[in-house]
Order: sequence, then C-alpha cells, then structure tokens
Amino acid sequence: MFNLNFQLIASGTVLGTMFFSSTIFITLVIARYSTLAKLIRDSRTQIENKNITFKSNQEYFFHIAHYEKRLRLLKQTLYLSLYGGVALCISFLSVVMNFELLGVYTFALHLILILLALVTLVYELALSFEALNEHLDIMKSWKDKFNTK
Repeated sequence: MFNLNFQLIASGTVLGTMFFSSTIFITLVIARYSTLAKLIRDSRTQIENKNITFKSNQEYFFHIAHYEKRLRLLKQTLYLSLYGGVALCISFLSVVMNFELLGVYTFALHLILILLALVTLVYELALSFEALNEHLDIMKSWKDKFNTK
C-alpha cells in the first residue's frame, strides 16, 4: 500500500532541513501573532481614547469579526506548526533509536501538520489582505481632503 522509505529520512539531511524550516515557520507565525496582538491592543486604546470612530455598528463589528477570524486562524496555525515540530522531534528520536516505522510515520505526520498550518496561514493572509484593501479604499476616499496635484 505505502512504500515507506526509511533510508531517505534516516539520512539526516531531510530531518535537518525540515527542522530548520519548521523553526523558521514557527518564528514567522509567532511574529504575525505578535503583530496582530499589537494591532488589537492599539485599536482598543485608540477606541477608548476616542481617536477612532466608526461610521456605524456594522463597520465596528466588521473589524471585530476580522480580528477574531485572524486570531483564530493564527492560533490554529501556531498549534499545527508546533505539533508538527514535536512530531519531527519524535521522528528524529525514532531514527536515532532505530525505530524505523515510528520514524517514518511521525515524519509523515509532521509533513501533514505543516501542510495544514500553511493552508491556515494562507487563509489568514487572505483575510489580512482584505482588511488592508478596505483601509486603502478609505484612504483613497480622502483624496478630496488634500490638495493633490
């Protein structure tokens, strides 16, 4: 049914490459989470200080819904990538201890988890682009406020 290639995983090159790419990916997700957390905190402060006003309740709830979706997706992405990193470590340990079947299966699990994390990250990025396009449209509507030549 499946052709399990233990030698490919046991060579160390694949595990080493995936280890560094996984840690870079996790760092990227944490940076995106930190940026979103700062954006949410700053937005809260600006709303409390009445520096930001919304045209309607719909506009306010639109922003809140986008923040919630992005936060949920980043949380899923982070958990998937962290569990993928754990699966990779278990795979590496299995290779060292000569548990071939466990090493191959946990490596396959790692790849699946990282793939799912990438899918959720792409979806989160799409939501981010949607919000940025809305802000850009608002800024374009302000062109009458400024003397542009």
